[in-house]
Amino acid sequence: MPGVAPTLPTLLVLDTNIVIDWLVFNDEFMKPLRDAVADRRATVLTSTPATGELQRVLAYPELKLDAVRQAAVFDRYLLQTSPASLPDGFSLANLLLPPTFPRCRDPDDQHFLALAWHSRAMLASRDKAVLKLRKRAARFGVAIVDVQQLIGRLQHRE
Repeated sequence: MPGVAPTLPTLLVLDTNIVIDWLVFNDEFMKPLRDAVADRRATVLTSTPATGELQRVLAYPELKLDAVRQAAVFDRYLLQTSPASLPDGFSLANLLLPPTFPRCRDPDDQHFLALAWHSRAMLASRDKAVLKLRKRAARFGVAIVDVQQLIGRLQHRE
């Protein structure tokens, strides 16, 4: 339609548990996420720390994924995500966050917060320690949502 600006995709950072629900369990509840990514209404951002964590989690015995299935899930993840543009020097050891940025009780989840902050993306998590940081992270412009809120927001963008 002339004169109407296209809607930009929602930028998302997904914690590993949500990625597992999305790509391993193929839960019907996650259909709005699958559709939003396929329709390019949502862009899932990733980073080296996020991909490394996903590879480790896919190998957990509790998931019962053989090496072929692990590789297939990981490849689908890479195909359906975009590497975030992060500042020079960004790493697990140096997340380049402001000194007063909230710290997660679980340091393994801090990189998701950093990815969301640097990318100005919404962080979706199932982790209670991350979800407890909602108000403090919002002061830095980072929206943290649980999976139900994520799905609700994506359904409203259809």
